[in-house]
Amino acid sequence: MSFSMLEMVMACLVMGLGIGADVALATFLQANTMGNKRTVLFWIVGVSLTHTLFPMVGYLLAHFSIYSAPMISPLIGLVAFSFIAYFVFNELNVGSEDKSGSNNGKILVTLGLILTVSWDALWSGPAKSAQVIGWPDYWVWSSFLIVGLVVSVFSIVSYFLAKQVDIKINQPKWMQFNFAQWIQLSVVSYFALLALLRYTFDVQWLWWKLLVISFVLMAMILHRIAIKKIAIKHVGIKRLSNSSSSYFTIS
Repeated sequence: MSFSMLEMVMACLVMGLGIGADVALATFLQANTMGNKRTVLFWIVGVSLTHTLFPMVGYLLAHFSIYSAPMISPLIGLVAFSFIAYFVFNELNVGSEDKSGSNNGKILVTLGLILTVSWDALWSGPAKSAQVIGWPDYWVWSSFLIVGLVVSVFSIVSYFLAKQVDIKINQPKWMQFNFAQWIQLSVVSYFALLALLRYTFDVQWLWWKLLVISFVLMAMILHRIAIKKIAIKHVGIKRLSNSSSSYFTIS
């Protein structure tokens, strides 16, 4: 199976988009609270390094397991899928909390944010080993640098955009789920499906078809969750209204 350099770069851009979407959003939202240049530099360098090294660590673990023991390839596919599924499940069920600290604690707060937005990069590492089958070695190692560079560009552009544009991103009323979260989770889920199909079931699909399926499935999941939350909210409001009516009637 032969690959072109363009296909390699496109694959890196897809991965960079998936693990860098939350970096771009976090940078945009935190840009005006980072304070001094030291904190900004710490953030940009931090997310760039973690999004270069974390996927590399995950890839190496899967790579040596697969090529030293080919019989466990189906297990590696399941493990990679499970790791990313665990991350996606937590993202869908656990909300994020933003806590502002003092100026002396900004570096620690920034470090916590770096680790938070870099977690998906670690989970994407084992699944990436399914993507690079047939690539020359220098393509494989260069791809990690390209992905890290893409994430770095995302963070820099988001920072300067937030500084130049003094507005907030408003969610469209017609969209029931978070757009940035949809992009991030869809692309990350693509790597999970890729590992499961290629390793565990030995099924070869065109990357763009799998990516489209991932986007559609994640949109359905996020839409259903959003509708459920709205229904629960309406039930709570109705119960509160009924209890208030009963109180005034008794009085």
